[in-house]
Amino acid sequence: MSPYYEDAAVTLYHGDCREILPALIGAGVEAIVTDPPYNAINRETGGLRRLDKGRADSEPVDIDALAPLFARLARGTVYVWCAQEQLSRWLRAFQREGMTTRTGVWWKTNPSPMNGEHLWLSAIELCAFARHKGAVFNRHCAAPVWRFPIAALNGHPTPKPVPLMAELVSASTRPGDLVVDPFTGSGSVLIAAKNLGRRAIGIEIEERYCEIAAQRLSQCVLDFGGVA
Repeated sequence: MSPYYEDAAVTLYHGDCREILPALIGAGVEAIVTDPPYNAINRETGGLRRLDKGRADSEPVDIDALAPLFARLARGTVYVWCAQEQLSRWLRAFQREGMTTRTGVWWKTNPSPMNGEHLWLSAIELCAFARHKGAVFNRHCAAPVWRFPIAALNGHPTPKPVPLMAELVSASTRPGDLVVDPFTGSGSVLIAAKNLGRRAIGIEIEERYCEIAAQRLSQCVLDFGGVA
């Protein structure tokens, strides 16, 4: 398959990750950092407001099939952003593959005030962290709570902030390592990896999001000096 976008650090494919990932096994992937659809945001909210993120949120994700594939592909670490309803399933699936797991938390420093007069703000998102024995880890005795502001919308309805993704890439890889994002979206993981001097491969099923990611990547400065 021909890349949708390619430069010296990053390759982006337009397609289904379930079809592309098996070909990457044995390629020396150090880490997977990814943000699949949560299948939880599109909903009525008690008549207060309707939330609809389209396919970016509702595309079905087969956790029991993807977790073993991720565990086999990444020789070091896997980070998967997920809804609270999905978290325990991801963690158990990685544990069945012999990986050590933790729950990570993104503490949003500027959460939406929506419905704040009625209930606690929606100010956190969860991440399933899993690692193989001997995986790179550059954050001695650090807690997996990451404080970053919400990213501005960029044509994708649920973009993760690049600094947040950079923290994960930096924590679990070294300069020159290969990072894979099977659900690339608007490309935040790839941009973070490129800015840190890592190599990256992304896969995105929606062509319109591939175009957004490609445009953003083309504006990044390649830095193989990287930050550890």
